[in-house]
Amino acid sequence: MTTQPVPILRGMSFGYLAKRGYYSSPQGLAQVELMAERGVTSVALMASVMQDTFHSTRLYQDFHFTPSDYELEKIIDRFHERGISVMLKPMVECADSSWRGNINFPDDNQQIQGRRTDYWDPWFRSLRESVEHYGRLAQRTGCEHYCIGCELLNAEQPVHSQRWEPVVEAAREVYRGILGYDSMPQTLELPEIPAWYRLLDEICVSYYISAAQRPGVSVEEMVANLKPSVLHLRQLAKKVNKPIIFGEAGCRSVSGGAIVPSEYRTSGAYDAKEQANYAEAMCRSFWEEPWWGGLYWWKWDEQQNRPHYEIDPAGSTGWTVLGKPAEAVLRRWFERPERREESMTKTASVAGRL
Repeated sequence: MTTQPVPILRGMSFGYLAKRGYYSSPQGLAQVELMAERGVTSVALMASVMQDTFHSTRLYQDFHFTPSDYELEKIIDRFHERGISVMLKPMVECADSSWRGNINFPDDNQQIQGRRTDYWDPWFRSLRESVEHYGRLAQRTGCEHYCIGCELLNAEQPVHSQRWEPVVEAAREVYRGILGYDSMPQTLELPEIPAWYRLLDEICVSYYISAAQRPGVSVEEMVANLKPSVLHLRQLAKKVNKPIIFGEAGCRSVSGGAIVPSEYRTSGAYDAKEQANYAEAMCRSFWEEPWWGGLYWWKWDEQQNRPHYEIDPAGSTGWTVLGKPAEAVLRRWFERPERREESMTKTASVAGRL
């Protein structure tokens, strides 16, 4: 690990499932200005890459769900004009509405003697084409970070490391910036970290860690509840010898949202304090950790129809923070300077032991 302190990304996840045309629209471009005004200095910009079902082997751009290259280039330029760095993050989505982590195929499917169908290799070849395409886009637009995949739980396992190697190589051939992948936490819990992770520059993780056992927990209690996670990730950072970034992290503004922060299906009463306390506790817990590279809060905008988020007239119970107390919390942290001098010393000490 470098002896230099890991820069802290003060980011937002933007445009998840945004339809074609949104990024170049007045409404989409206006979000850049709003983020800049609120201290956001980095954004994870998402583009949906589709496949028909969780067992399809071909990825493709869709005229409805996939933003055009033109509009991605336009909004990336706008972000850069406002001093906001960009992590381009193409995300595989299944048109049958299956979660991308469920993409899977039989490993040994020879039921009829002498007949064998290959699934994984064609899927990875298609993924490589997609990664190479968006890598070129990231390079020509000057994206500072490029995330080659997200939450592909079955595909990211160690058994597929040799299939990932040409995917990473293809990205390296066309892109010269910082290369990462947004991992599921359980993959990082394996006794053997996937070998292909070591080909990356940084490890992102979708980290929706519980900070409460009941609604209405204070910031101090949340910080105490997060301590085991801090210690665990500290050891993990030593193990992977790379910066760890929360590629996704957040909590809904709903009563009890900090209990299971990734839960999107439940309805409940609007509780802006719960979300604000979670944001404060997360930043307070991880900010001074020298291996922590910051976060992309999930999420800036809501592109899905979630009627159960709008039941309480007091406010929307989704993850967005604009106009909520969590906005002020994140802005205050995002406007902080880099780590204190003692953290820089700690970084060098930790690196020296690796």
